[in-house]
Amino acid sequence: MTYDQRPGSAAVRGRSSQRSLRVRSRRLTAAFVAAAVLSSALPVAAQSSGDKAAAEALFDDGKRLMVQGQYAQACSKLEQSQRIDPGIGTLLYLAECYEKSGRTASAWATFREAASAARAGGQVERGRTGQQRADKLEATLSKLTLVVAPENNEIPGLEVTRGGSAISRALWNIPVPVDPGEHVIEARAPGRKTFSQAVRVGEQGAIATLRVPPLEVDASAPAPVEAAAAPAAPGAPDAPSSAGTASEGSVEADVADGSSQRTVALIVGGAGIVGLGVGTFFGLRAMSKNSDAEELCNEQNQCKSDAEELTEQAKSAAMISNIGFGLGAAALVGGAILYFTAPDTKPSARMQLTPVAGTRGGALFLRGAF
Repeated sequence: MTYDQRPGSAAVRGRSSQRSLRVRSRRLTAAFVAAAVLSSALPVAAQSSGDKAAAEALFDDGKRLMVQGQYAQACSKLEQSQRIDPGIGTLLYLAECYEKSGRTASAWATFREAASAARAGGQVERGRTGQQRADKLEATLSKLTLVVAPENNEIPGLEVTRGGSAISRALWNIPVPVDPGEHVIEARAPGRKTFSQAVRVGEQGAIATLRVPPLEVDASAPAPVEAAAAPAAPGAPDAPSSAGTASEGSVEADVADGSSQRTVALIVGGAGIVGLGVGTFFGLRAMSKNSDAEELCNEQNQCKSDAEELTEQAKSAAMISNIGFGLGAAALVGGAILYFTAPDTKPSARMQLTPVAGTRGGALFLRGAF
């Protein structure tokens, strides 16, 4: 089965669908001219033509290696191509490569990812293909259950890994699909001895279980360093003891300033700029794909089959662009509101109420800085 999203077929479609394709292309182009102008002042890390060429070369090399049965090398090439220039076709080939190399769980997850991306981009046929392949693999998935001792839940900083990758606590004590073969499980925490054990999982729906026992205290581990009290500034009065504070009835209060709110505002505003940058990048990508599609159509509105594929990719990029612009604009507005509504910074207010006794009675003295 082929999933190519690169040029290949020169077949000509019916005149009515071709005319519709040209109209959709023009509409998308017009829509994103405004988006490009809006974000022209924002720095965008656009993908270079060299990166695209590298992704194409890796993709073609991966397919060639698959035909030769060298699946380990082929999967590596396709993974690199997908990282450089993500594409649904590349995902489908990568999933098939995983399946042929026996990595059934990876194949199942990648087919599902490709199906989801295809449906989001309006590529119904590819979405159906990816889902069908995933469903076919599901019954053959091997699973591993990590039974973590309940005592470990109380250990601060506990981390459980499989092959060096952290495993979420939500995945403890339940069967999880894994690729057949050997997996190294480790559990570690500060001040505890590390637990490490390898477990082999069979093929064709095999079930394996590994128990992580309570981690033992590591007596050789260095004791935690306690934070030393900061020395008092020269000329500053000694801090009153708790007893003295109670006897004098001291009352201290700090007035919060707006610095924290302004910091949050700057973070939110920065996220808004990133969102607009993402919207601009995918808007330009959609325009580029539409331009490529129009080049595959002649003056008689006859288009090669690849033109429709390029238009579908443009639609997917357009959807991501719209989301980026929407979230970016909302974050910028929210950041501005937070920044300009923050209270003015004021020095900390300190008050001290001290009772004083004398031969003729008593008095209360209130002193402080405002």
